[in-house]
Amino acid sequence: MSRPTVTAVFAAYNASWCIARAIDSLFAGTVVPDEILVCDDGSTDGMPDFVEGKYGDRVRVLRLPHRNAAAARHDGLAIAKGEWLAFIDADDWWVPEKLERQLEFVARHPQVRWVSTDGDYVSEEGVVKESWLADYFQPPREMIGDLFEPLVHRCFPLMSSMLVEREAYHAVGGIQPHIIYSHDYELWLRLAARHPGGLMTEKLVHYWFHPSALSRNFDARHRDNLVLMERVAAGEFRAEPELRALGAVRAAGLAYDVGIAAIRAGKYGEGRAFLARARNAGPSRRRMIATAGSLVPAPLMKPLMQMSWLKQLVLRERPTAPVLKGGGGS
Repeated sequence: MSRPTVTAVFAAYNASWCIARAIDSLFAGTVVPDEILVCDDGSTDGMPDFVEGKYGDRVRVLRLPHRNAAAARHDGLAIAKGEWLAFIDADDWWVPEKLERQLEFVARHPQVRWVSTDGDYVSEEGVVKESWLADYFQPPREMIGDLFEPLVHRCFPLMSSMLVEREAYHAVGGIQPHIIYSHDYELWLRLAARHPGGLMTEKLVHYWFHPSALSRNFDARHRDNLVLMERVAAGEFRAEPELRALGAVRAAGLAYDVGIAAIRAGKYGEGRAFLARARNAGPSRRRMIATAGSLVPAPLMKPLMQMSWLKQLVLRERPTAPVLKGGGGS
């Protein structure tokens, strides 16, 4: 029985230092993608020439002007020919069995239109965390079916593990190139809202860990995620009241996070505005702080924050989304 064809799509910018490791991992696989696309986002380090010189016509390089990763990935996925689309970042790499195991999974579960896996975190010092999914589910377990609710709770798919049926990808409209930081989460939500998915607990991807990049993009990604959760609450993805209510709770928590981060950065007016959007945040202490903070005039916020007891109260509240116990749909 023949297997479906697969296109692996990279979005890469100035990735000469790492992209060979990623591409080599694809060619070392027990199943090799039928097509490999490197979508170059206007690199200035010679990466397109490097890839073409090393791999020749085995890898197709799409040379694009510098915009952002979402736009580059969007353009590559638009021309991909495979029946399934494999997402991968230039600094991550696959274990040899990755694609084989995922294709076996979708063959066993033909209703599935997208599937992600577990992976580990790797830095220059070696493995720094054994499981990506452990941050999202305790214990991690395989899931199949309607995964929209657990996905609203947390963005658990690891980008470089995602395998998506091409028809399903285009049916939901593909990546939105104007969403800079959370274009992946937005796409997964649209996929999960309409198509059954799968989650494998096998560690099939090595995720390259950049602590500085994570901290640098944390606030921007939270702001993008806040907009997404407000869209969930508005019923844009699904109309069920319980899912809209969950989106509202998540939006309130994210608004609280962004508001507190703004206050910590001295942006008191901005922080006050976000706290006004967080009045329905879950825990009572957080709700109290959000309500009080949203009512304080911005000019008074700075002198109030000089009060040590108030500053400690606000700054020690650094809520994180809950780790799901076991996960959702089956």
